[in-house]
Amino acid sequence: MNVLTHLAQFFSPLGHYISYILAYLFETIFFIIFVMVVLVMMIYLFRKYMARLQLRIGPNRVGKFGLLQLIADSLKLVGKETILPKKRDDLPYKVAPVVVFMGLVLAFALLPYGDFFYIGSLTITHSGVSVILLFAAIAIMPVGELLAGVSSSNKYAVMGALRGVAKDVSFEIPMMISVLALVMMASGRTSSPLNLESLVSTQFIPYGIPEVIGLFVFFIAMVARASYSPFDMAESDSELISGHSTEYTGMRFGLFYMGMFGSIFLGSMMVSLLFLGGYNGPFSSDAGFVYLLIKTMVLVLISFTIWLSLPRIRIDKFVNMGWKYLLPISIINLIIAGFLTLGVGVL
Repeated sequence: MNVLTHLAQFFSPLGHYISYILAYLFETIFFIIFVMVVLVMMIYLFRKYMARLQLRIGPNRVGKFGLLQLIADSLKLVGKETILPKKRDDLPYKVAPVVVFMGLVLAFALLPYGDFFYIGSLTITHSGVSVILLFAAIAIMPVGELLAGVSSSNKYAVMGALRGVAKDVSFEIPMMISVLALVMMASGRTSSPLNLESLVSTQFIPYGIPEVIGLFVFFIAMVARASYSPFDMAESDSELISGHSTEYTGMRFGLFYMGMFGSIFLGSMMVSLLFLGGYNGPFSSDAGFVYLLIKTMVLVLISFTIWLSLPRIRIDKFVNMGWKYLLPISIINLIIAGFLTLGVGVL
């Protein structure tokens, strides 16, 4: 049983086809609400966590414990005047934030979430190649950032977009090689190693234990993709104002802002699923989603600590880190995974 089946049973008196149409509609609405709540709570958690580390209070005025501050900020962004650059390339300029946000939402839709008590499975999409689809969805987001930078007619935005391209090319290859090592290891245990649910179900022990090098490479690559300090080359405020989003105001800027925090949560959830066992645990048929959420939030706090404690890396050292260090390390990890796969008895 899953959410879709429960909804279809609820609407079953209306007929088979109508019940499933309404079930898909409401499942989509619930999923979008979940994503929006996650983004809002991520921003709130970051502000409170940053304030605690810096011996401040953080949001505490609007609502109990400042819980309504993010809603107030969202309303402020929606109500702000949209200022459009005079020499912009109109269509890509307006489409870019939507592309970034849609890539994020599609990636969330492809993740397996495990079970949650009587509701059953919370997973929305079931595909034999969900690993490929997930990374294809993630690859949409840099396209939006590139469109934003090039179409803004601003040299800082263009420079930020070019840095973003250099970042993605440098770190995506080691990241994909580390995932390929997992697929190789899972191929001996399942007939569908490109299915995320199969990758999680085959983790009798988390892949992060035998694949600790791959875990390190993947986590660093996801931190770089999310573009926060020390890897915020594309949005370097002290050099490029705010990079590709320099010429954006109002809710269009808000979409880029939410995309960054969404990338942190998404990356943490992906690390949890691929390397830390995901929703596996005692009584996972009931509390699988809870296990996944706990692991994800621990990684989110680690990511926030990295953001708030490390200085920005120089751009040339940043790119060299991907090509000269992470790429060779990921290849070594792939070779190790091959040996572990051949000697299954080791695992």
